[in-house]
Amino acid sequence: MIDISEKKINILLLIPCFNEEENIEHIIEHLRNVKQNLQERTEFNLEILIINDGSTDKTKQILKNINQDSLFKIVNFKENRGYGYTLIRGFKYAKEMRFSWIISFDMDGQHEPECLYKFIDLILENPPYQIISGSRYKNSNHYWQKPWKDRFLVNTIITGILNTLGFSITDAFCGLKAYECNAINDLELKVNGYEIPIEIWIKSMKKGYKIVEKGVPVIYKDRDAILKNAKESFLFKKGEERIEKYIQLIESLLNKPLKTKINTFESIFSHYFNSVDDITKDNFKEIQQSILSQIRELETK
Repeated sequence: MIDISEKKINILLLIPCFNEEENIEHIIEHLRNVKQNLQERTEFNLEILIINDGSTDKTKQILKNINQDSLFKIVNFKENRGYGYTLIRGFKYAKEMRFSWIISFDMDGQHEPECLYKFIDLILENPPYQIISGSRYKNSNHYWQKPWKDRFLVNTIITGILNTLGFSITDAFCGLKAYECNAINDLELKVNGYEIPIEIWIKSMKKGYKIVEKGVPVIYKDRDAILKNAKESFLFKKGEERIEKYIQLIESLLNKPLKTKINTFESIFSHYFNSVDDITKDNFKEIQQSILSQIRELETK
Protein backbone atom coordinates (compact mmCIF):
# COMPACT_ATOMS: atom_id res chain seq x y z
CA MET A 1 0.00 0.00 0.00
CA ILE A 2 1.35 3.42 -0.93
CA ASP A 3 1.94 5.93 1.84
CA ILE A 4 0.00 8.91 0.52
CA SER A 5 1.46 11.16 3.23
CA GLU A 6 4.63 11.34 1.18
CA LYS A 7 4.56 14.14 -1.36
CA LYS A 8 5.75 12.04 -4.22
CA ILE A 9 4.38 11.12 -7.61
CA ASN A 10 3.42 7.47 -7.50
CA ILE A 11 4.01 5.65 -10.79
CA LEU A 12 2.92 2.11 -11.65
CA LEU A 13 4.81 0.22 -14.34
CA LEU A 14 2.15 -2.10 -15.74
CA ILE A 15 3.38 -5.14 -17.70
CA PRO A 16 0.88 -7.54 -19.27
CA CYS A 17 2.40 -10.83 -20.41
CA PHE A 18 1.26 -14.00 -22.13
CA ASN A 19 3.54 -16.96 -22.92
CA GLU A 20 6.76 -14.96 -22.63
CA GLU A 21 9.02 -17.60 -21.07
CA GLU A 22 11.83 -16.77 -23.53
CA ASN A 23 11.83 -13.03 -22.76
CA ILE A 24 11.07 -12.70 -19.05
CA GLU A 25 14.53 -13.09 -17.55
CA HIS A 26 16.12 -10.71 -20.05
CA ILE A 27 13.45 -8.03 -19.57
CA ILE A 28 13.36 -8.33 -15.78
CA GLU A 29 17.14 -8.04 -15.60
CA HIS A 30 16.95 -4.74 -17.46
CA LEU A 31 14.03 -3.51 -15.36
CA ARG A 32 15.92 -4.38 -12.19
CA ASN A 33 18.79 -2.20 -13.43
CA VAL A 34 16.38 0.61 -14.23
CA LYS A 35 14.84 0.51 -10.78
CA GLN A 36 18.26 0.42 -9.10
CA ASN A 37 19.37 3.43 -11.13
CA LEU A 38 16.28 5.31 -9.94
CA GLN A 39 16.72 4.52 -6.25
CA GLU A 40 18.37 7.86 -5.51
CA ARG A 41 15.42 9.78 -6.96
CA THR A 42 13.23 11.08 -4.15
CA GLU A 43 10.49 12.83 -6.11
CA PHE A 44 8.59 9.68 -7.08
CA ASN A 45 7.81 6.07 -6.18
CA LEU A 46 7.98 3.42 -8.88
CA GLU A 47 6.28 0.06 -8.45
CA ILE A 48 6.00 -2.77 -10.97
CA LEU A 49 2.89 -4.89 -11.57
CA ILE A 50 3.12 -7.88 -13.91
CA ILE A 51 -0.16 -9.47 -14.98
CA ASN A 52 0.23 -12.98 -16.35
CA ASP A 53 -2.70 -13.39 -18.69
CA GLY A 54 -3.27 -17.14 -18.34
CA SER A 55 0.03 -18.21 -19.90
CA THR A 56 0.24 -21.89 -20.87
CA ASP A 57 4.05 -22.08 -20.96
CA LYS A 58 6.49 -21.64 -18.05
CA THR A 59 5.81 -17.92 -17.61
CA LYS A 60 4.11 -18.28 -14.21
CA GLN A 61 6.90 -20.38 -12.69
CA ILE A 62 9.69 -18.21 -14.08
CA LEU A 63 8.07 -15.06 -12.69
CA LYS A 64 7.84 -16.69 -9.28
CA ASN A 65 11.45 -17.90 -9.36
CA ILE A 66 12.98 -14.55 -10.34
CA ASN A 67 10.94 -12.50 -7.89
CA GLN A 68 12.67 -13.67 -4.73
CA ASP A 69 13.57 -10.06 -3.94
CA SER A 70 9.94 -8.97 -4.44
CA LEU A 71 10.94 -6.56 -7.19
CA PHE A 72 7.43 -6.66 -8.60
CA LYS A 73 3.87 -7.69 -7.76
CA ILE A 74 2.39 -10.57 -9.77
CA VAL A 75 -1.24 -11.20 -10.67
CA ASN A 76 -1.92 -14.54 -12.38
CA PHE A 77 -5.09 -15.07 -14.40
CA LYS A 78 -6.27 -18.69 -14.58
CA GLU A 79 -7.18 -18.27 -18.25
CA ASN A 80 -6.36 -15.91 -21.07
CA ARG A 81 -8.59 -12.84 -20.89
CA GLY A 82 -7.03 -10.63 -23.56
CA TYR A 83 -4.59 -7.73 -23.77
CA GLY A 84 -7.28 -5.11 -23.28
CA TYR A 85 -8.77 -6.86 -20.28
CA THR A 86 -5.31 -7.08 -18.71
CA LEU A 87 -4.66 -3.37 -19.18
CA ILE A 88 -8.05 -2.43 -17.77
CA ARG A 89 -7.41 -4.61 -14.72
CA GLY A 90 -4.07 -2.86 -14.22
CA PHE A 91 -5.65 0.58 -14.61
CA LYS A 92 -8.23 -0.25 -11.93
CA TYR A 93 -5.53 -1.56 -9.60
CA ALA A 94 -3.59 1.68 -10.01
CA LYS A 95 -6.64 3.72 -9.10
CA GLU A 96 -7.43 1.57 -6.05
CA MET A 97 -3.83 1.92 -4.84
CA ARG A 98 -3.80 5.66 -5.51
CA PHE A 99 -1.13 5.83 -8.16
CA SER A 100 -0.90 9.08 -10.09
CA TRP A 101 0.42 7.70 -13.39
CA ILE A 102 0.64 4.36 -15.15
CA ILE A 103 3.25 3.34 -17.71
CA SER A 104 2.29 0.35 -19.85
CA PHE A 105 5.19 -1.79 -21.00
CA ASP A 106 5.22 -5.06 -22.98
CA MET A 107 7.16 -8.16 -21.96
CA ASP A 108 7.81 -9.37 -25.52
CA GLY A 109 11.01 -7.39 -26.02
CA GLN A 110 9.49 -4.72 -28.25
CA HIS A 111 10.18 -1.94 -25.76
CA GLU A 112 13.57 -0.62 -24.72
CA PRO A 113 13.65 -0.45 -20.87
CA GLU A 114 15.89 2.62 -21.05
CA CYS A 115 12.94 4.53 -22.56
CA LEU A 116 11.35 4.49 -19.11
CA TYR A 117 13.73 7.22 -17.91
CA LYS A 118 12.37 9.64 -20.52
CA PHE A 119 8.75 8.80 -19.79
CA ILE A 120 9.29 9.27 -16.06
CA ASP A 121 11.02 12.60 -16.63
CA LEU A 122 8.06 13.78 -18.70
CA ILE A 123 5.64 12.74 -15.95
CA LEU A 124 7.67 14.63 -13.34
CA GLU A 125 7.34 17.82 -15.38
CA ASN A 126 3.68 17.92 -14.31
CA PRO A 127 2.57 17.77 -17.94
CA PRO A 128 -0.60 19.46 -19.24
CA TYR A 129 -1.66 16.24 -20.98
CA GLN A 130 -3.28 13.00 -19.94
CA ILE A 131 -1.47 10.52 -22.22
CA ILE A 132 2.17 10.22 -23.30
CA SER A 133 2.15 7.87 -26.27
CA GLY A 134 5.22 6.12 -27.59
CA SER A 135 5.79 6.33 -31.34
CA ARG A 136 8.03 4.00 -33.33
CA TYR A 137 7.47 6.07 -36.46
CA LYS A 138 8.01 9.60 -35.21
CA ASN A 139 11.51 9.93 -36.62
CA SER A 140 14.17 7.85 -38.33
CA ASN A 141 16.63 8.21 -35.44
CA HIS A 142 14.71 5.48 -33.62
CA TYR A 143 14.40 3.26 -36.66
CA TRP A 144 16.77 0.54 -35.53
CA GLN A 145 15.01 -2.36 -37.22
CA LYS A 146 12.68 -3.00 -40.14
CA PRO A 147 9.07 -3.56 -39.06
CA TRP A 148 6.70 -6.16 -40.42
CA LYS A 149 5.36 -4.64 -43.62
CA ASP A 150 1.74 -5.55 -42.95
CA ARG A 151 1.82 -4.16 -39.40
CA PHE A 152 3.37 -0.92 -40.55
CA LEU A 153 0.78 -0.45 -43.30
CA VAL A 154 -2.19 -1.34 -41.08
CA ASN A 155 -0.86 1.00 -38.40
CA THR A 156 -0.35 3.84 -40.86
CA ILE A 157 -3.86 3.49 -42.34
CA ILE A 158 -5.55 3.46 -38.93
CA THR A 159 -3.31 6.32 -37.79
CA GLY A 160 -4.39 8.26 -40.87
CA ILE A 161 -8.07 7.66 -40.14
CA LEU A 162 -7.65 8.79 -36.53
CA ASN A 163 -5.88 11.94 -37.68
CA THR A 164 -8.92 12.91 -39.77
CA LEU A 165 -10.86 12.91 -36.50
CA GLY A 166 -8.64 15.57 -34.95
CA PHE A 167 -5.52 13.74 -33.81
CA SER A 168 -1.99 14.48 -34.95
CA ILE A 169 -0.18 11.21 -34.26
CA THR A 170 2.27 8.93 -36.06
CA ASP A 171 1.74 5.57 -34.32
CA ALA A 172 -1.72 4.36 -33.32
CA PHE A 173 -0.66 1.07 -31.74
CA CYS A 174 2.52 1.48 -29.70
CA GLY A 175 2.09 -0.34 -26.38
CA LEU A 176 4.54 1.88 -24.51
CA LYS A 177 2.40 4.66 -23.08
CA ALA A 178 1.97 6.69 -19.90
CA TYR A 179 -1.51 7.46 -18.63
CA GLU A 180 -2.72 9.85 -15.95
CA CYS A 181 -4.49 7.41 -13.67
CA ASN A 182 -7.82 9.13 -13.04
CA ALA A 183 -8.11 10.14 -16.69
CA ILE A 184 -7.64 6.64 -18.11
CA ASN A 185 -10.08 5.12 -15.61
CA ASP A 186 -12.65 7.81 -16.41
CA LEU A 187 -12.82 6.45 -19.98
CA GLU A 188 -14.67 3.33 -18.74
CA LEU A 189 -12.86 1.06 -21.17
CA LYS A 190 -14.51 -2.20 -22.25
CA VAL A 191 -12.53 -3.68 -25.16
CA ASN A 192 -10.75 -6.86 -24.04
CA GLY A 193 -8.57 -7.51 -27.09
CA TYR A 194 -5.69 -5.92 -28.94
CA GLU A 195 -8.06 -3.30 -30.36
CA ILE A 196 -8.08 -1.42 -27.05
CA PRO A 197 -5.82 1.40 -28.36
CA ILE A 198 -8.65 2.34 -30.74
CA GLU A 199 -11.07 2.64 -27.83
CA ILE A 200 -8.56 4.69 -25.85
CA TRP A 201 -7.99 7.11 -28.75
CA ILE A 202 -11.67 7.67 -29.55
CA LYS A 203 -12.83 8.01 -25.95
CA SER A 204 -9.90 10.30 -25.13
CA MET A 205 -10.92 12.51 -28.05
CA LYS A 206 -14.47 12.71 -26.74
CA LYS A 207 -13.14 13.70 -23.32
CA GLY A 208 -10.89 16.34 -24.81
CA TYR A 209 -7.73 14.77 -23.41
CA LYS A 210 -4.39 16.18 -24.46
CA ILE A 211 -1.89 13.70 -25.88
CA VAL A 212 1.81 13.97 -26.69
CA GLU A 213 3.98 11.48 -28.57
CA LYS A 214 7.45 10.39 -27.51
CA GLY A 215 9.74 8.66 -30.00
CA VAL A 216 10.78 5.10 -29.12
CA PRO A 217 12.82 2.49 -31.04
CA VAL A 218 11.36 0.01 -33.50
CA ILE A 219 12.08 -3.45 -32.09
CA TYR A 220 10.61 -6.71 -33.39
CA LYS A 221 12.56 -9.38 -31.54
CA ASP A 222 11.16 -12.38 -33.45
CA ARG A 223 10.55 -10.64 -36.78
CA ASP A 224 12.92 -12.64 -38.97
CA ALA A 225 11.89 -16.02 -37.56
CA ILE A 226 8.20 -15.33 -38.03
CA LEU A 227 8.60 -13.91 -41.52
CA LYS A 228 10.64 -16.95 -42.52
CA ASN A 229 7.73 -19.24 -41.66
CA ALA A 230 4.90 -17.02 -42.89
CA LYS A 231 3.61 -16.78 -46.43
CA GLU A 232 3.13 -13.32 -47.90
CA SER A 233 -0.47 -14.20 -48.70
CA PHE A 234 -1.11 -14.94 -45.01
CA LEU A 235 0.24 -11.56 -43.93
CA PHE A 236 -1.70 -9.84 -46.68
CA LYS A 237 -5.00 -11.45 -45.72
CA LYS A 238 -4.57 -10.78 -42.02
CA GLY A 239 -3.69 -7.15 -42.74
CA GLU A 240 -6.90 -6.54 -44.61
CA GLU A 241 -8.90 -8.34 -41.93
CA ARG A 242 -7.40 -6.17 -39.20
CA ILE A 243 -8.14 -2.97 -41.10
CA GLU A 244 -11.78 -3.97 -41.43
CA LYS A 245 -12.02 -4.93 -37.75
CA TYR A 246 -10.45 -1.68 -36.56
CA ILE A 247 -12.64 0.45 -38.82
CA GLN A 248 -15.77 -1.29 -37.56
CA LEU A 249 -14.72 -0.47 -34.00
CA ILE A 250 -14.00 3.16 -34.89
CA GLU A 251 -17.42 3.53 -36.48
CA SER A 252 -19.07 1.85 -33.50
CA LEU A 253 -17.38 4.18 -31.04
CA LEU A 254 -18.21 7.23 -33.17
CA ASN A 255 -21.74 5.91 -33.71
CA LYS A 256 -21.49 6.87 -37.37
CA PRO A 257 -19.83 5.50 -40.52
CA LEU A 258 -16.64 6.85 -42.00
CA LYS A 259 -17.05 8.73 -45.27
CA THR A 260 -14.82 6.30 -47.13
CA LYS A 261 -15.76 2.65 -47.63
CA ILE A 262 -13.61 -0.17 -46.28
CA ASN A 263 -12.60 -1.40 -49.72
CA THR A 264 -10.82 1.90 -50.38
CA PHE A 265 -8.59 1.42 -47.37
CA GLU A 266 -8.04 -2.21 -48.36
CA SER A 267 -6.96 -0.98 -51.79
CA ILE A 268 -4.41 1.37 -50.22
CA PHE A 269 -3.07 -1.51 -48.14
CA SER A 270 -2.98 -3.81 -51.18
CA HIS A 271 -1.11 -1.27 -53.30
CA TYR A 272 1.71 -0.67 -50.83
CA PHE A 273 1.89 -4.28 -49.68
CA ASN A 274 2.51 -5.44 -53.23
CA SER A 275 4.55 -2.52 -54.55
CA VAL A 276 7.01 -2.05 -51.66
CA ASP A 277 9.69 -4.69 -51.17
CA ASP A 278 10.55 -3.63 -47.64
CA ILE A 279 9.87 -0.83 -45.17
CA THR A 280 13.14 0.77 -44.03
CA LYS A 281 14.40 3.86 -42.25
CA ASP A 282 15.06 5.35 -45.68
CA ASN A 283 11.54 5.06 -47.08
CA PHE A 284 9.11 4.73 -44.17
CA LYS A 285 8.48 8.47 -43.78
CA GLU A 286 7.72 8.91 -47.46
CA ILE A 287 5.32 5.94 -47.46
CA GLN A 288 3.70 7.05 -44.24
CA GLN A 289 3.15 10.62 -45.41
CA SER A 290 1.77 9.44 -48.75
CA ILE A 291 -0.80 7.20 -47.06
CA LEU A 292 -1.74 9.85 -44.50
CA SER A 293 -2.26 12.39 -47.29
CA GLN A 294 -4.45 10.02 -49.30
CA ILE A 295 -6.65 9.29 -46.30
CA ARG A 296 -6.89 12.97 -45.40
CA GLU A 297 -8.13 13.75 -48.89
CA LEU A 298 -10.62 10.88 -48.85
CA GLU A 299 -12.10 11.63 -45.44
CA THR A 300 -12.23 15.43 -45.73
CA LYS A 301 -13.91 15.73 -49.13
